Amino acid sequence: ELVRQREAKWIKIIDQWDRILSKKSSKVKVQCQKGIPASLRARCWPLLCGASNRMKQHENLYKALDEQPALQSWVDVIERDLDRQFPFHEMFQSKDGHGQRGLFRVLKAYTQYQPEDGYCQAQGPVAAVLLMNMPAQEAFWCLVQISEQYLPGYYSPLLEGVLFDAAMLTWVLKKTCPAAHKHLQNHGVEPLMFATDWLMCLFTRHLPFNTLLRVWDLFFCYGVRVLLQVAAVLVRRVLGRAEQRKQCQGQMETLERLRGVKEQVLEEDDEFIAEVKLLNLIGFEGSILLFQDKQRQRRERERMEKEEERLKKKREKELEKEREKERRKPQTRGKSFQVQKEKGSDDVAHLAKTGSQTLRYSGPYAESYF
Repeated sequence: ELVRQREAKWIKIIDQWDRILSKKSSKVKVQCQKGIPASLRARCWPLLCGASNRMKQHENLYKALDEQPALQSWVDVIERDLDRQFPFHEMFQSKDGHGQRGLFRVLKAYTQYQPEDGYCQAQGPVAAVLLMNMPAQEAFWCLVQISEQYLPGYYSPLLEGVLFDAAMLTWVLKKTCPAAHKHLQNHGVEPLMFATDWLMCLFTRHLPFNTLLRVWDLFFCYGVRVLLQVAAVLVRRVLGRAEQRKQCQGQMETLERLRGVKEQVLEEDDEFIAEVKLLNLIGFEGSILLFQDKQRQRRERERMEKEEERLKKKREKELEKEREKERRKPQTRGKSFQVQKEKGSDDVAHLAKTGSQTLRYSGPYAESYF
């Protein structure tokens, strides 16, 4: 009965999406906190993250990318990772099944859409979870939005986005669970050592599946701050109590405990979700948004620079073709060459008087020739 009520509320929100999003965004947030019904995630996640709009703006782009042949170097890497994504899930068990084939198509399309970044291994499990909940085209555009808007710089070659958020997590831990933060510092454990995989894979490998979906409901609504909240709650569950910290007497023991964090969360853990929602990150959002804005600006500058470079090379090729044409024209070479140029009757008369006088021509063509 409760599920049907939530479905009815979400269907109403979907039908009035533009008006509700602009005027009553708090209503959407409340429903996301309660959880999106499984039957409607395929429609709600693309709406929340803006993938639906991108899909409308570029209606046939995914189909075009899907039909294009991929670079063999990316094909080899992607195919090597396919059977590693949720190997015990029936959708991805068969190498020739629709799950692995669909995952390959989505990831291949992304490498063609963003050839500068290409494929990052952490995108595999993210795309797999999307495909479990929606068709390939919607999954592709959600992956684009996650990579460009929610987590800029996470999947780039330098991983600057995740490096920044891992540093941000240090501040979050210091504020929300100082005892665990001090323990990590004492044993030389940095968030990069354990949280990189958490953040880049959006906890796909570290949370029970149903709890993971609830976390993603919040993520699509609130953004990257949810990942930091989840990470802080996980650290608190592992190292929050004094007896837990006493059991981790060194760096290796601490890291081992953090890598087994999945054991600290139940399959449908409403208490865990409540802890995530209650964690106060006021004061951190501004820094996160500022960094994301800088990332978007950097990517736009890079795009414009590449376009300028492309146009410059195109102009240089055109000029080179023109020069080559001029070079192939028959020329009279020597210490001097005769120029007969019509400048009017005065020039003709002057040449007639001087006879075989030779002239050195310094006009535009000579400049281009030499």
